[in-house]
Amino acid sequence: MTTTALAPEEVARSNIYGLLAQLFYAPPDQALLLGLAQVKPGDGDSAPTAMGDAWRELARGAASADAEAVREEYESLFFGTGRAEISLYAGAYRRAHAGDNPLVQLRDFMAQHGFVRRNGVVEPEDHVAALCEVMRHLIMQDDVAAQRTLFAAHLWPGLLPLCDAVSSHGRASFYAPVARLAKTFFELEHSAFDMD
Repeated sequence: MTTTALAPEEVARSNIYGLLAQLFYAPPDQALLLGLAQVKPGDGDSAPTAMGDAWRELARGAASADAEAVREEYESLFFGTGRAEISLYAGAYRRAHAGDNPLVQLRDFMAQHGFVRRNGVVEPEDHVAALCEVMRHLIMQDDVAAQRTLFAAHLWPGLLPLCDAVSSHGRASFYAPVARLAKTFFELEHSAFDMD
């Protein structure tokens, strides 16, 4: 783990990954919705940006949302009898090639970097919330090489199609702007990793 303070941009990245993990792991309660409704992107910068627009859309959605309705939406989209309408697992959006098992590769990556599955957890590791949490921890550890590897191998190929599936779903009211924020953020991350 790094002993130097992280740059404010890195803390912001970590916080966004943490928020996305929280929102995709479980529906937000009323307190989180109220907090999201008060988000004001930018610090005096009047130039519109895709990320700023995505934050504003999420803030508007949170301001008009009711926690119980969002819970019902979450359960309707991501759970169901039998199969969920939208899978929150990156593997559902990836084509496996012969001899290629992304989930096994992810488990190997996590083990190499000290991430251990908690007792009692039965969910596969490629859940969007788990991937965002791992990325958040890698940012806090200032491990750029591991961030790049995780993002390129597991987040980018699986989570963009997930975001598209959520944002285009007819019953995604609150979660459509969540998915658009996530996609915009992942696109920025992809550009940043490409520039390094």
